[in-house]
Amino acid sequence: MYQDFALQSFADRKRETAQFTHSLDFSNLSLPLPDQFEAFRFAYQDVMDVSVAPDSAQSFPARQTVWDMGRLAFMRTRLPGGKHAHHRKHLKACQLDHWYVSLPFFSPKPGNWHEAKTAAPQLHCLATPLDREISHDGILTLFIPYDLFASTASLHRMLDVELEGGLGKLLAHYLIFLDGSLAALQASEIPYVVEATRNVVAACLGPTRDRLMEAQTPVDATLLGRARRMIDCRLANPNMTSETLCKTLGVSRSRLYRIFEPLGGVASYIRKQRLQRARDALCNIEDRRSISRIAEQWGFVDASAFSRAFRHEFGISPKEARDLGWAGDGFVVAQQRRDRREGVQTLYELLRTVEGC
Repeated sequence: MYQDFALQSFADRKRETAQFTHSLDFSNLSLPLPDQFEAFRFAYQDVMDVSVAPDSAQSFPARQTVWDMGRLAFMRTRLPGGKHAHHRKHLKACQLDHWYVSLPFFSPKPGNWHEAKTAAPQLHCLATPLDREISHDGILTLFIPYDLFASTASLHRMLDVELEGGLGKLLAHYLIFLDGSLAALQASEIPYVVEATRNVVAACLGPTRDRLMEAQTPVDATLLGRARRMIDCRLANPNMTSETLCKTLGVSRSRLYRIFEPLGGVASYIRKQRLQRARDALCNIEDRRSISRIAEQWGFVDASAFSRAFRHEFGISPKEARDLGWAGDGFVVAQQRRDRREGVQTLYELLRTVEGC
């Protein structure tokens, strides 16, 4: 038994110190010049369509490196630039709905990213129409699952526009820094980087007026605090609804909805809190109740609906959460999920795993 424990501890330490590596590394440099662009086009199959721009050169040397970060995917694409312009167009029936932040750049000298000349970053969505011509030396792309942010109303207003100003520059510099840092990270550090990246993107893309504490008056902020405390105390009560909250707080439904809008709405907030309580119970080794009993305690009477909601919220099933455990600081143990992923060969398939499908 001691030997088994020692072997397990060694394996855990090895996993924690394992170097984080890219998941895809595509290059067409060794192909005949006329075949280079078609190979580049194939790399985007089922994600978007790319086509040669008029009067572009015959060759198209390119390299694409993709990092699977669990709930995000980061991609560096080296392009020939200059006279090798090409079009990128979103598919009409794309099976992906990811957001993505793109940062076109002109190549710096090797190892001198601080000298890179970048365009302004832009936010796009694979589920919305887009047709752009690209003539830069490369692009950094951060793919983000559609459900990673609690509220998406402000993001829709930022679609397909150049993110200029101080926040746009901050986001550009962060993407460059992230690109230069991933290879030096350990796999166990990636969940923390994902959370930091999510916060940076949310801060840079969310207009000031839409941010929670700045968008609301001090009175609304106080009311929101009262409502959240009330919800926290009554999560196990199946009769707690928006209507009961309105009556207890003495506010109208429209006002309650308005103060919860930055958090995704009242019902969404309550559901998230209940899912978190269920998650904590599942990962408590002293709680030996069945998954269905735990789900029922927190208001989920339909086991299938609970499983779908849990996977949508945390990226893993309730059974996986119980089997894998949950890090003490709130991060799911994501590395084991990446270790179990097999057969990821294309950008599309990788994004499907990031989406959690």
